[in-house]
Amino acid sequence: MSDEFAGVRLLGPPETDGEYIALSEHELVHLHEYTRIYAVPGLYEHVVQDRLQCTSPQVAAAGFLRAAARLGAEPDSLTVLDVGAGTGSVGELVRRGGVARVVGVDSLPAARAASLRDRPGVYADYVVGDFLRPDTLREALRPYALGGLVSAGAFGGTHATPQALDNALALLPSGAPVAFTTHEQWMDATDPDGFGAAIERLVADGRLTVLERTRFQHRVTTTGEPIFYQLLVGETG
Repeated sequence: MSDEFAGVRLLGPPETDGEYIALSEHELVHLHEYTRIYAVPGLYEHVVQDRLQCTSPQVAAAGFLRAAARLGAEPDSLTVLDVGAGTGSVGELVRRGGVARVVGVDSLPAARAASLRDRPGVYADYVVGDFLRPDTLREALRPYALGGLVSAGAFGGTHATPQALDNALALLPSGAPVAFTTHEQWMDATDPDGFGAAIERLVADGRLTVLERTRFQHRVTTTGEPIFYQLLVGETG
């Protein structure tokens, strides 16, 4: 463990509002208080990826690269949209996999600042915006011939909604590879407002073909309980 983060402690989730981390004896922050966490270089990766064993970035990136290979798309010809790009770990992974260009989108200015600080050069562009308000984003992304979408944990819960997914997919041409991860609770097809039902609608409308749907351990909680997500890999119609 880095000496810089030796004082960081994980705290069990109160029943009311989730998980916390103690940055010091005097500062307690919610695990999803991203602006504060992103402000410290490497802190998000230390807590979420190292301590909480988060695998979604690797799973999403690998799923996207498999989809591209299955569809015969050469990664070095693709410009890929990374939704909920955060500090840039997914963008970095797909670039390592040979993707030519990645354009990041996140709703938080702090995420953009952290990514440009910690992973300069990974993104061809990094846009701050919300896919629930797609008009501004559509204009910002117009210069890019987007050829795919990847996202790790951005869809579901208090993050992006099924409508945001729908709006993001609308920017892609037919036949584009897609891979995203979301909490399995949001993939219940019996919930009309969830992602499971949204995926069924997209498939029925011919806008998406599902190539893979896999359950995996996303991470553990601050008390060590497993959290399971689903990876969905597909092709736009």
